[in-house]
Amino acid sequence: MKMARWSVMIMVAVAASVVGAVRQDDFFVEGSVYCDTCRAGFVTNASTPIAGAKVRLECRHFMSNKDAVERSADGVTDGAGRYRIELEDNRGSEEECAVVLVSSPVAGCTEKEPGRDRADVDLVEDAGLATPVRRANPIGFLTDHPLPICEELININ
Repeated sequence: MKMARWSVMIMVAVAASVVGAVRQDDFFVEGSVYCDTCRAGFVTNASTPIAGAKVRLECRHFMSNKDAVERSADGVTDGAGRYRIELEDNRGSEEECAVVLVSSPVAGCTEKEPGRDRADVDLVEDAGLATPVRRANPIGFLTDHPLPICEELININ
């Protein structure tokens, strides 16, 4: 019986230390990366998720030059094309952050899609959300050659 109590106490202590590793001012940004197989400029039923795509969360002071990235965090998509990036030490409304495409491992789908190669993310604490998780819009790469089904898909009324 004493052994079981000690085991429970150790598990509780380990769980508390893991939970304590996430600070109150940390944020998590989640999103997805896709291959625009129709070159439509938006996600379609023919779009496919990209596993292993590299993305970067870039943040800059709102008064700085757009190219003046002050800090960043990298991420890689899972098998379903989804990523989750942790950003430590939220700096509030003085920061503007966006997830940007870095690279695609899919041959024939590596062209960055203008307007879909980045997704702005609001990381302020007082945004009315009760969770530190923020969702970014899907971002995507363009395929070199559209699929034959694409014309029919895009022209559906």
